[in-house]
Amino acid sequence: WQSIRTGQAVPAGSHVRLNLQTGDREAKLPDSENGKSDPREERRRKRLGKVDIDSNSFTSQELKKALAKMKESEKAERKAHEEEVRKKFRPIEQLKEEFEKLNVKMETDYEIMVKLISKFNSSASTLDEKVAALYDLEYYVHQVDNAKDFLSMGGLRLVIDGLNSTEAMLKEHAAFVLGAALS
Repeated sequence: WQSIRTGQAVPAGSHVRLNLQTGDREAKLPDSENGKSDPREERRRKRLGKVDIDSNSFTSQELKKALAKMKESEKAERKAHEEEVRKKFRPIEQLKEEFEKLNVKMETDYEIMVKLISKFNSSASTLDEKVAALYDLEYYVHQVDNAKDFLSMGGLRLVIDGLNSTEAMLKEHAAFVLGAALS
């Protein structure tokens, strides 16, 4: 242990202590640098099978090759997983064709929302049909993607028109649609 003055720099990793008998600060280099071995380091080496790896033992080319092999194996695993998923599920186009053969038409949420908006905006729609359209729209716009689509297709104008309506039911359901879209 060597005494150090206030503000004096010591090498990184040094042990520092306050000598309670003299009141001096003292420092020393770690034991492994003094020729002594650290017992914790010895235990770690025994656990690892006394394998010492020199950081300079691999060339950059060897590391690049190893990294390339890792990337190739990852790509192969990803492709195998994709093939496995393809075997389990059919593509949407094939499902649409099969549903058409059964006279069942699949509609996306976007297509359904377009129909509901046109039903609400139709002058031939009754008050009950408009309320039903708003009620159904509230269900669809809870999802973030549908809310974004609703906004892009002019749904905000629909909500504003509903809020400015003289019918209390339209105002109420338009407010619900607005709240669902904002959430």
